Amino acid sequence: MKFNKKFKKMGIIAGVACIIIVVIGTKYKIPIITTGVTSILYPVQKSIIFVSNQTTRFTQYFKDIQILVTENEELKQENERLLYENTVLAEYKSENNNLKNLLEMKQRYRDYGGIGANVIGKESGNWYKIFNIDKGTQDNVYENSVILANGALAGRVLSTTTLSSKVLSIIDDRSSVSAKIVRTGDTGILRGDIELANRGLCKFEINIESEIVKGDQVITSHLSSIYPPGIPIGTVEEITQGKNGLTQYAYVKPIVDFKHLEQILVIKSYDD
Repeated sequence: MKFNKKFKKMGIIAGVACIIIVVIGTKYKIPIITTGVTSILYPVQKSIIFVSNQTTRFTQYFKDIQILVTENEELKQENERLLYENTVLAEYKSENNNLKNLLEMKQRYRDYGGIGANVIGKESGNWYKIFNIDKGTQDNVYENSVILANGALAGRVLSTTTLSSKVLSIIDDRSSVSAKIVRTGDTGILRGDIELANRGLCKFEINIESEIVKGDQVITSHLSSIYPPGIPIGTVEEITQGKNGLTQYAYVKPIVDFKHLEQILVIKSYDD
């Protein structure tokens, strides 16, 4: 016990002496003492600096992550805003184009008179084979009034009420139109077809001697009692031979987009 107390006293005295020597050596810059102290404290100082640097880097890393998260959220919000604005602009552009087309068609067929209308409904299915518009007898729209869209023939009015009308499109199998090939002048009958309607096509029956080819333009002919002559209809996509050997058929792709009809132009029937 006495030995332990003596040892503790000596340790305390030695520690105090070391502290005094370090303070004196540092204050008066005694080389041997300063160098010794530096050698002893260097690993400790280096460890403290290392830990401090790592802590700073670690803290900065999380600050950088937070900045990136904030910037990413701001970019997402900006992208959403730009997407919304682009969508609105595209919608305005589409509406302007539709209105421009209606105006151009009205000018082209001004001799027949015309009125713009909106498509407000259609029968089930992907295609506008039968559809409704928001104009009726109150607006001088009657049975067999001619319907145009996208600068081309869409169909005719099937029935009317005071405020609305039902339209039969040219791709419906109940439709038939007297049509002509622009290049050759050959005429025939353009009909809707149940199977072809699902592809948005019409069937054009024409004489076997007609030199019709893919890409030919089809318009309404002068033989129709309903449709004015010269209205664009579509383009020949494919040609097949009839079973009787006397006729041939051309599959015609209409100019009108019968999947996305919104606005149309109503003009009087040819016989009015």
